[in-house]
Amino acid sequence: YKRQGPEREGFRSLQQIERMLDALVKAEGEADVVQLSGGEPTLHPEFFAVLDAVRARPIRYLMINTNGIRIAQDEAFARRLAEYAPNFEIYLQFDSFEEQALLELRGADLCDVRKRAVERLNELGLSTTLVVTVKRGTNDGELGRIVDWALKQPAVRGVTFQPVQVAGRCDDFDPAKDRLTLTEVRRRIL
Repeated sequence: YKRQGPEREGFRSLQQIERMLDALVKAEGEADVVQLSGGEPTLHPEFFAVLDAVRARPIRYLMINTNGIRIAQDEAFARRLAEYAPNFEIYLQFDSFEEQALLELRGADLCDVRKRAVERLNELGLSTTLVVTVKRGTNDGELGRIVDWALKQPAVRGVTFQPVQVAGRCDDFDPAKDRLTLTEVRRRIL
């Protein structure tokens, strides 16, 4: 729900978000899921008001797509998130354990931050899916390691692998050599 322009430092207003939610409910009746993504949705100045707006409507499941920084660094924030369970899930960016891969994919080595976020989500029992952006030659050699680590985390319910596609930040991306098919992802996991 991030928007370009001067309004709300680039974020849509709560009223705009509520209108979008109302349109969804009008179209679907009881909506199955709303996933808040972004930019980074936890930075929205009215983040918890947005969550409350979702919960005030007939929407079965709420998901937050996040880099996990705020969860790792702010215990009170994470505890407040836990109040939205059940039918609430964290989609946590978790691309690699390796510094170089994270620098290439995200511009920063956030491995320790992501591990702290998972520790906190484990403590709170918040359902979590790790989301791995996969790039050939960057982090595709550690997919099985990520799955093995995820299996030891009580809050982690799944791992989603998303092969990188040509979009925005992918400088010099050559699909013939950089892209992985889902079959290749499955083989690398094994």
